[in-house]
Amino acid sequence: MALKAKTLEDELLRQSEAAANGQTITYGDFVSAMEKYALGLQNPPPLGVIPAAAVLKGLLDSIPTNPPLPIATPLIKLAVQLFALNIGFAVPIGKGLVFPTIPPMGQPAIDSILAQPNSREQVAKQLSNAIHTYMITGTYDANGTPPAGSTPPVSGYVPWG
Repeated sequence: MALKAKTLEDELLRQSEAAANGQTITYGDFVSAMEKYALGLQNPPPLGVIPAAAVLKGLLDSIPTNPPLPIATPLIKLAVQLFALNIGFAVPIGKGLVFPTIPPMGQPAIDSILAQPNSREQVAKQLSNAIHTYMITGTYDANGTPPAGSTPPVSGYVPWG
């Protein structure tokens, strides 16, 4: 399995429908959707996904969701960034044992998606695609070779996925 934006889209849509039916959905629930999506990682291995999700769920569940806060978008962007950093920290060096895992830089570009009134389906699709596009900018040395004798090591970087 690999990272699939559709997995995240389906989870976000499920949460949105649950909220529309009166169920309380928290910012921590958003992290649960990210966790399900990120468990599909192959490169790097998903070793940091569950610990990252546990930490962020605890932090984000302390933030009230009713009324919605104007800082929700920056919080979600920061949560995705910290989530990705934790995944990278869990597998700091690639398979070649020389080159580092490089998490995505910055934060996902989701401001305009969350600032527009759109259908649940549109928001889930756009948000999942933006987060997926961000996540696959991380790189992992999946095919690198360590130094042999006097030969310099060769990286085999691939996008996260």
